[in-house]
Amino acid sequence: MIKARPAFLLLCAALIPMLVLAALMGWFVISERQTALADGIQDRASMLAAAVQRDLETQIQLLSLVAESPRLDLPVSRSSFAETARRLKARAPQWQQIRVTNDEGDVVLSFPPLATSASRKVVDQESHERVVSSGVGLIGNVLLGSGGKAAFAVRVPIQRNDRTKAVLSAVIRPEMIAEILRNGGLPHDWTAWVTDSRNRLVAATVMSDLEARPVSEFANAVEGDRFQLFDGSSLQTAGALLEGTPWRVHVGLPSAVYERPAQQAILLLIAAGALIAFLCAVATVLLYRELRARTAERESVANWQRMDALGKLTGQAAHDFNNLLMVFQSGVEGIERRRDDEERVSRLLNHMKEGLSRGKNITRRLLSFAKRSNQGAEHIELLIKLEDMAPLLKQALNDSILIDMNLPDDLWPIYADPVGLEIALINLLTNSREAMTGGGRVTVTARNVPEGSFEDRRVQGPVVAITVTDTGSGISPADLERIFEPFFSTKQGRGPGLGLTQVYGFALGSGGIVKAASLPGHGSAFTLLLPKSKAPSLTEGNVPYSQFPQSVLIVDDTPASLESARIALDGLVANIITARSGAEALDFLQSRRGIEAVISDIMMPGMSGIELAEEIFRRRPELPVVLMTGYSDKLEAGVVISRPVVAKPFATKELAAAFAVSRSGVPDLTNVVLLDQSTRS
Repeated sequence: MIKARPAFLLLCAALIPMLVLAALMGWFVISERQTALADGIQDRASMLAAAVQRDLETQIQLLSLVAESPRLDLPVSRSSFAETARRLKARAPQWQQIRVTNDEGDVVLSFPPLATSASRKVVDQESHERVVSSGVGLIGNVLLGSGGKAAFAVRVPIQRNDRTKAVLSAVIRPEMIAEILRNGGLPHDWTAWVTDSRNRLVAATVMSDLEARPVSEFANAVEGDRFQLFDGSSLQTAGALLEGTPWRVHVGLPSAVYERPAQQAILLLIAAGALIAFLCAVATVLLYRELRARTAERESVANWQRMDALGKLTGQAAHDFNNLLMVFQSGVEGIERRRDDEERVSRLLNHMKEGLSRGKNITRRLLSFAKRSNQGAEHIELLIKLEDMAPLLKQALNDSILIDMNLPDDLWPIYADPVGLEIALINLLTNSREAMTGGGRVTVTARNVPEGSFEDRRVQGPVVAITVTDTGSGISPADLERIFEPFFSTKQGRGPGLGLTQVYGFALGSGGIVKAASLPGHGSAFTLLLPKSKAPSLTEGNVPYSQFPQSVLIVDDTPASLESARIALDGLVANIITARSGAEALDFLQSRRGIEAVISDIMMPGMSGIELAEEIFRRRPELPVVLMTGYSDKLEAGVVISRPVVAKPFATKELAAAFAVSRSGVPDLTNVVLLDQSTRS
C-alpha cells in the first residue's frame, strides 16, 4: 500500500482536473442549448412579425390602389361606391366594412351601410388624424366597436392634386392576424400574440376573447422576459417590432421547457462537485500519509543542506573578511615602517577607511539572512534621503527635462522601506518622463501634514506628503481611475504597466496611500502620503563634538570592542570609565560620582545591555544611556527598545547624535532608533 500510494495520488490528481473540465464543458454545452432556445424564440418572433407586416402592407397597398381609382373622385356617388366596395369585399373577405370619412372624422360612405342609430364618428380618431396630417396609409389601434367586437382599421388617404380630400378605411377583425400567427409554423405548445401602440391585445394563437383589452389581462410580466398567461401557464418570451407600425409580436414557449437545460446543468454540476469532493478527500488523506512517511527522510536531507549552505556562507564571509584583514594588516605594517611619511600614512588610512566601508556592506548582507522585523521598513531622515537621491532622480529623466526639488528644512522623518521609496520615486519620474516626450519640467516637493485624514480618509495620523508634478500630456479622467491597476498602461505597448502599481503597493504597505490628479494637456501630479516616523529626527552634522559628555561609562564584555570604543572617545571625553559587565557597571555608578552618560553593548552574558538600561532608568532616570550592537536577535525579532541604538562600527558623529537624543529625555517606548541606517539589516 505504501508503494501504491503515490500512484493513487497521481490518479486522483489526474482525475480531478479532468472531472472539473468535463463538468465545465457539460455545463457549457447545456447552457448553449438554453441560449439556442432563447435565440429560437427571438427568431420565431422576428419571422412572425415579418409575416404579419407583409400581410398588413398588402392590405394598405390594395386599399391605396382603390383610393387612387377614378370611382372615388369627389363627389363620390353612393351607387358607384357601393358597387366598388362590393367587389372589394368579394376579393378581400377579411374586410368587414369599407368606409369613406372626411377630414373631420365623419363617416360619409359605408359598406355595408351603417345602421340608422349608429354613430357617424370614427371610433379610432387618433389614427384618422395621423392619416390626414401625414398623407400616408397606416394601421390603426385595435378597439371594441359598437357591437362589442374587436376590430382595427387600415386607413389610406384619398388624395387629389396632392391634397388629402378624404380617408378610405377598411375595418378588419383580429381573426385575420390570429390566423397568420397559427399558420406561422409554431410548435403546438408555443404561444404568440400581437399588441398595438396602446399595449392592447390585437390577436393571439389561443382563444381568450380578450382582444382590444389591456395585454396585462392576457399575459402579465413576472420577471424579465417571463410572462404568465391568463390561464396560469408560464412562458419564456421574446418580442419583435413591426417596422413602420407600433405593433409588436410576442412569442413564448413553456417555461418548463426553457428551464430544463438549466436544471440539467445544475444537476450535472452537483454530481460532478460531489465526485470531485470525494476524490479531493481521498487525495488529502493519501497526501497526509505520504507527507508523514517522508518527513524523516526530508529532515536528514534538509539538515545536510543547511550545513552545506552554512559552510558556503561561512566560507564566503571568511574570504571577504580575510581580504579586509589583509587591508588592515598591510595598512598597520605600512604605518609602523614609515610613520614619518605623512603622505603614505594618509594614503594607507584612506585605504583602511575604504575597507571599513566594505566591511559594513559585508555585515549588512550577512545580517539580511537573519532579518525578520518589519520587512525592511526603517527610520528615514527624508530631507537627507531626498538630497542624496537627487543625482539618481535626475538620471531617471533626460536632458530635455528640468527637475526642481523644493524641500522644507523642517521636513519630518518617515518610517518606510528606503529601497522601496527609491524605486517608487524613480517610477514616478519615469512616468513623468514618458508623458513629456518633447521636454518639460518635473517638480518634487514635500510637506508635513499633521493629520493625514485631512488629505485622504484612508490615512490616519501625521504623515509626510511627497508630490511629483510634471508638465506632460496629462491623463484622461477615464484612465485616471485605472492607472494603479496591474498591467494597465496608456503607452501603447511601451512597458508592462507595473510601475504605478509598484508605487501603489509600496505606499499601501508602508501604511500610507498614493493619490493622482491630472488635467489633460497640462500635466499630472502624484502625491505619496507616508507615515511620520515616531523616532526622534537625527540629522547628520547637527550635533557638534563639543556636546559629548565629559564623563562616560563604557560597558562591553569583549575587551577589543571595549578598547575600540574607548579609543573612539579618547580626546573627545575627559573622563572615560570602562566596565566588562552589567553588574560591574552598576557598581561603578553607585561608587563613583560625576558619570554623565553610559554606552553599553546589547549582547552581554548575565545582564544584557537592554536590561542594564532598564535598571539604570529605575535608579537614575535622568542618566542618558546609548546602546551599541553589531547584531541583536532581539532587535531583529522586533523587540521595542527605549534607548537610542548605534550599530557597530559607528562614527563619532553618530555617537554624538545619539548622546543628543538620550540627553533630550527618555524616548517613547514605541520607538527604536538606529543611527546608522545604512548598516541596518
